[in-house]
Amino acid sequence: MRGLDRIAAAAAQDLSPDTEVTWTGRTVKVPFFAEHMREELILHRWDLSGDDRTAAQALTEPWMTEHSVVSVGRPLLVKGRAGLDLGPEGRIEGRLRTPGTDDVVATADADGNSIRLATPEGPATIESGAATRVLLLRGRRPADPSRWHSSAGPETLRRVRTLLGGY
Repeated sequence: MRGLDRIAAAAAQDLSPDTEVTWTGRTVKVPFFAEHMREELILHRWDLSGDDRTAAQALTEPWMTEHSVVSVGRPLLVKGRAGLDLGPEGRIEGRLRTPGTDDVVATADADGNSIRLATPEGPATIESGAATRVLLLRGRRPADPSRWHSSAGPETLRRVRTLLGGY
């Protein structure tokens, strides 16, 4: 952790925040890496420790949702999309809603996938708190199923959960 912190601090000091680096087939700016490592550490801590107060508080931070959608969202959907039998005309859209915040809208069709933040409108596919939504976006599920609910129907829900399967 100290080494990671030193490297992130050196990058922040020595490189322009606009410096671009090729990573996983796309280009990201250098500050992305420190934020991404912070998110990964929070998620893997949850993997090991579960739903304690520290995990819930960290997962609820708005930047966690934003990073999951804006910075890593499209690559996260690739595996899930491959697991769906969409066919040439098929399409799936999932709207994940947390009260008081923008919805997360994940879409997949024959041409690819997309994920974005959007103003809440229409019915949600899944409703949950912010921490649970981040877990779902990253292909995880909280141990307590009462932390989220859906009235989308079993087939739609299965397809959305497949799309959100993670890496």
